[in-house]
Amino acid sequence: MKRVIKIVTLLATLIGFAFAAHAEPTFKIKTITGKELQFRGTDEGIVTSPYKGKVVFIEFWGTWCGPCLLSIPHHVALQEKYKDKLRIVAIETTPTVKKKELLQFIQNPAEGINMSKVDWFLKNKAKTPQAKAYFKKPIEELEKFRKSGKKINYDVISSQDGAPLINYIAKRADWQGSIPFLIIFKPDGSVSNILTGMISDDELQRAYNNAIKKRANTPPQSN
Repeated sequence: MKRVIKIVTLLATLIGFAFAAHAEPTFKIKTITGKELQFRGTDEGIVTSPYKGKVVFIEFWGTWCGPCLLSIPHHVALQEKYKDKLRIVAIETTPTVKKKELLQFIQNPAEGINMSKVDWFLKNKAKTPQAKAYFKKPIEELEKFRKSGKKINYDVISSQDGAPLINYIAKRADWQGSIPFLIIFKPDGSVSNILTGMISDDELQRAYNNAIKKRANTPPQSN
């Protein structure tokens, strides 16, 4: 079975993000709740304000996407766990999803999350016993999240407001349109990794740990 999560190597990531980075564009974008964020391109990645100095996850997702919905409880839990060190920014990529609908979704995810989308994904995309077994726990976690009454505690941006940033990232990271698509940025704004597909809580934790890890100092060379 092919792994559901495709890990793009750091080298390929940096090559993609180095492309056309010299212009260093800046994007000022409001979240669905009205918070203004600023994204500034750099040679190594993107610096997000006011989150400079924190690990930043930027995710492309859709309210209609089964794996995207299954990822929500994992994002909520990690954001809650590292509220002072991590910020997750999720950009809805579907132009037909109106801002009002997206706001209602994040304010009441228990109603907004449509489990039929997950069922469709399992029936049409995750047909093998191995795939169904892989998604068994995330489905249980999503149902538990819906019943908990918890809200989405990270930043969400509509496709209408986020389109310029989506296009910029797509060109630099060679994004082909598949979702969920997650880019992990280190506290200095450089890219740590890119992950696609639904990411388990364990994999998400490892991604955060790698991003927060400080690079070991290179010992001086002797003459």
